[in-house]
Amino acid sequence: MNTRKYNNKNNSETIFMLMFLIIFAACFIPFLVKSATGKNDDKQTAKEQPLDTTVTTENAEPSQLEEPGITFKYDESEILSLSDIQSETAVLYDVSSNTILFSKNKDKITFPASTTKIMTAYVALKYLPEDYMITVGPEITLIQPDSSVAYLSQGNVISFKDALYALMLPSGNDAAYTIAVNTARYVSDAPSMEDAEAVKYFCNLMNETATEIGAKNTHFCNPDGYHDLYHYTTAEDLLRIALKSREIPLIAEISSAKYHHINIESGEEFFWSNGNSLIVNDSGYYLPFANGLKTGFTDEAGYCMVATAEYKGKDLIAVVMKAPSISARYTDAANLLYSETEPEKIKIIEETTITEQTTLSQ
Repeated sequence: MNTRKYNNKNNSETIFMLMFLIIFAACFIPFLVKSATGKNDDKQTAKEQPLDTTVTTENAEPSQLEEPGITFKYDESEILSLSDIQSETAVLYDVSSNTILFSKNKDKITFPASTTKIMTAYVALKYLPEDYMITVGPEITLIQPDSSVAYLSQGNVISFKDALYALMLPSGNDAAYTIAVNTARYVSDAPSMEDAEAVKYFCNLMNETATEIGAKNTHFCNPDGYHDLYHYTTAEDLLRIALKSREIPLIAEISSAKYHHINIESGEEFFWSNGNSLIVNDSGYYLPFANGLKTGFTDEAGYCMVATAEYKGKDLIAVVMKAPSISARYTDAANLLYSETEPEKIKIIEETTITEQTTLSQ
């Protein structure tokens, strides 16, 4: 065999293979490198991408940061210090600018007592027509023995609107349960629903509404505000509830009335006076420009109120909770409202001859 010829053949094949490998490398290695790099970039991107994609306050648009429901602006820079506010929690709010002007422990959990009835009225009015006729039933026996009442009796037939006066003016717990039960049966289309079940159903409607308006530190167990450890709110949440109630003019109309007198078909006569002394002319706490809304009292809640007023172009809402006395409640509310209208009139109002309520949940 010719070894030289064999070697030449081998050399030619070797050169051919080398050339093939060089061409292959030139064509495909860049592609492989690019592909590998891309995969590494993807891995790096995935590694750098935060698991929590929640919007942060550093780069979010203002609209992205707003929580569901009613939110507020805060500007307490120009309000007086009002160091003599005796209530445990308080808020002053300017409606036109959607601004909280003053606050004291606004997020502290407190008991609302009968200021609860603002929500009771609002929820009921969402569902029942004003001229709906209500027959008072055994649900009024669900109230506690020391409750404030409108003196309704089983069998009384009154309009829903009149029942709201009984709820808001004398702070009738009997009216609260009658309204709650009738609303629940109407909404659920279950006229035979048991009283206790209907009250629970209505409280669920109250809590759903609280969530919708952003009252996240609020929970209701009853329609009247009688003390319960799990029936609570805050000054700021109560402000949200008061604002929501303004969507229904009838609530403002009723809460501004000094009294309400009716005769019903069965012959009974009712005369209810407003328990809010800020709007009662012959009261020692009368404030001429106050126009609503609701007071409350239990031993655990102290003296509470939501006070609305309109004066000198100002539309104001003051919330005071857990005041140590009836005098402190009205003084604090008046001083908060005066601080934005006539600061020179801020003062401690002396005790008057008004007798403090002896019944609970006023």
